[in-house]
Amino acid sequence: MAEERPKGEGWRIAGLIGGGIALLLIGLVLGWYLFYRPLVTVTVQAPPAPPPPAAAKPDPAALAALDQALDKQRKTNKELEDQIGKLREALAGNVCTITDPRGLMPQAPGTGPASPVPTGPGNTPGPASPLPKGADATKPGDKPAAPTGTAADLAPLLQGAVVLILSDKGNGTGFFIAPDLVMTNRHVVAQAFEGDKVIVTSRAMGKVRVGQVIASAGGQQAGGSDFALIRMVDGPVPGAKPLPLAVEPTALKEVVAAGYPGAIVINDRNFQALLAGNPGASPEVVMTRGEVSAVQNRERGMPSIAHTAAISSGNSGGPLIDRCGRVVGINTFVTHAQAGQGGGFAIGSSGIVQFLKSAGATYQWQADPCAK
Repeated sequence: MAEERPKGEGWRIAGLIGGGIALLLIGLVLGWYLFYRPLVTVTVQAPPAPPPPAAAKPDPAALAALDQALDKQRKTNKELEDQIGKLREALAGNVCTITDPRGLMPQAPGTGPASPVPTGPGNTPGPASPLPKGADATKPGDKPAAPTGTAADLAPLLQGAVVLILSDKGNGTGFFIAPDLVMTNRHVVAQAFEGDKVIVTSRAMGKVRVGQVIASAGGQQAGGSDFALIRMVDGPVPGAKPLPLAVEPTALKEVVAAGYPGAIVINDRNFQALLAGNPGASPEVVMTRGEVSAVQNRERGMPSIAHTAAISSGNSGGPLIDRCGRVVGINTFVTHAQAGQGGGFAIGSSGIVQFLKSAGATYQWQADPCAK
């Protein structure tokens, strides 16, 4: 006899099956929600930054002061430019610098011979003193006392002997060989005022004086004669210290150059004041020390002394002296070589004496060698 199932068991089984299906559907929905639904990103935009504060309006008084300061600076710069222009114009006539790109010593490229000093009434080369032509002014007992000690002891002598020479379009250096006579290079005075007048001054002189070119020679090429003689128009200069001449020194002897190189005196306020029209102003004389490198071309009677004392444009016409305070040469030109170092050159005293004798000028000669 078949077993009878209790009533309602079918519904219970159907309910279980339905519940399982419902749970399965709920699981599927939850799985989709958790793993398969698209992710939504929420971006929160920050509020915009506040605008920058308005720039403060410039103070009109401050702007006016700034404009005045700028105008003042512009005027100062213009004055400096004018002074530099005057100095460049003054230095334009000095042709003692030679560019030597091949290490040789040719005539200065781009510059012709120096303009000759005009001759005529009042400018005819001739004796500058009553001494006979070529006379030696040195007499027994007349020799000035030689400086003693180091080369620095020569400074007082050179300050009283070396002068600044200004021509129409150039400047250079000179030195007293007598109280009324100044020796220099011809190319320094090639463009003199009124044909034969130059301005001569120094700190020791204390004021400007007028000099007249009374004799000149050469000045057309490096290594040749380049001499000029100036006589002071108003007579001997009180306190002038004439320098004696002596034979050229040998190699490695110490020498001193004195003069007014433009690259240095441009920094001297007195030089700027002089160019601006102050006749009582004059720059300090510049002195440099070196050694004789070689004495060349002795056989020509116009020896050139190559030396290491620093000289530049503006030193032309200045003395090269030995340790005894005697002129052994006149600084005339420098060279600038691409290979190696350039150097300064002075025409030896032998050439100076020849010129002075031909002009019948007074000079002192000391034949004794310098033992220092």
